[in-house]
Amino acid sequence: MFKSFLENSITHDLKVIRRLITKIPADSLDFRPKEGIRSTLELLQYLSYSGTGNLKYWYRTDESDFRTFFTVLVENAKKLNTLDDFAKAFDEQIAQVPALFAAISDEDLTNKIVDYPWGATAPLAEAIINSSLKYLTAYKTQLFLNLKLTSEEKLTTPDLWRKTEIEA
Repeated sequence: MFKSFLENSITHDLKVIRRLITKIPADSLDFRPKEGIRSTLELLQYLSYSGTGNLKYWYRTDESDFRTFFTVLVENAKKLNTLDDFAKAFDEQIAQVPALFAAISDEDLTNKIVDYPWGATAPLAEAIINSSLKYLTAYKTQLFLNLKLTSEEKLTTPDLWRKTEIEA
């Protein structure tokens, strides 16, 4: 049951972000609130793999190390440059989540110890919370704030936390 909570939370945040993509003015991808802060484009590139990247890494079938594995994700993300590219990338991530969680047993959540890139280890459930869930929440919020600064849309709190349906 806890596994489904994690899966549902990740899927929900990905859907919120997917909806927010539809609100981004095409000419604002280069918006950066301040030097040293990610632009909207850079945020979307990072978010395009951050919901599923660690799960894919922890259940990879090869022996690649973290840096090697994520270099491929980062390089692929850098190829995404349009709102359509990002919409497709998020649709793919949303579709991948159920399969990724299907590979996880309830026992894995508490007994499988995984490596963080900074050298620490944690049980899988804790690592999912401390990576995918927290990363999506934090950077989704930054994306939302960028939109508030660049869009004519009247975005409100529900747009950040619960609205997932894409309006026609």
